[in-house]
Amino acid sequence: MQKIKSLLSLLLILSLFGGAACVKKDDLMPLAQMLMVPLSPDAVPTDFEINNQLFATTVSYSTTVGTTTYGLPYYTVQPGSVTVKYNITGTKNAFASATVNVENETAYSTFLIDSASKTKLAVVKDDVTAPTEGKVKLRFFHFSPNAPALDVTVGASGAKLFSNRNFNDQGSEDFQKFIEVDPGIYQFAFKTAGTNTVLYTTTSLNLQANRVYTLAARGFVGGTGNRALGGWFYPNRPQ
Repeated sequence: MQKIKSLLSLLLILSLFGGAACVKKDDLMPLAQMLMVPLSPDAVPTDFEINNQLFATTVSYSTTVGTTTYGLPYYTVQPGSVTVKYNITGTKNAFASATVNVENETAYSTFLIDSASKTKLAVVKDDVTAPTEGKVKLRFFHFSPNAPALDVTVGASGAKLFSNRNFNDQGSEDFQKFIEVDPGIYQFAFKTAGTNTVLYTTTSLNLQANRVYTLAARGFVGGTGNRALGGWFYPNRPQ
């Protein structure tokens, strides 16, 4: 069932955001898209509900490193007042929920964040419009509950792309915006803000021209295994 919904969601994304030239915009029903990303490091697997409809089940903490295709689906919803819930799998017990005024033909990402004892739901608007031709759009979110304010640089000594970002600060629209960078292979360093102290460096990530990406800090400083401080990286726009 989830595979079918995911395929339908992908087809609708392509039609909404330019991938299906044969479908006229005026012929489409009002639709929007919502992405599910569980980033609470110590939470048990979750079920994802939109307006009391179950869209995904038993989804574990996300350690996904993005590829050039959609690894996680956007789910299609009707615009208007939408209630989103992350429930403990198999129950109606919500880790966190939020009611969002969803706009037509707009994409949103939802993130389950913070530690399991105080989970929060973060909802952001995804600007999936194309970057300047030949460029890449990139944004950063700070979702590591116990990490200090972070700067994000290209490698340990390269240009600073994001400055003094605090945990869960994306409520400011300025922090939801994308910047433009050149395509290429990048390693991003997460540093304690205002210092050269590197807390984490991502693996090599291929940022391809004309794409839109989200990078996030996840996990715990001092954590072990998948729960350690790390990076989450994902394409918001297919080619």
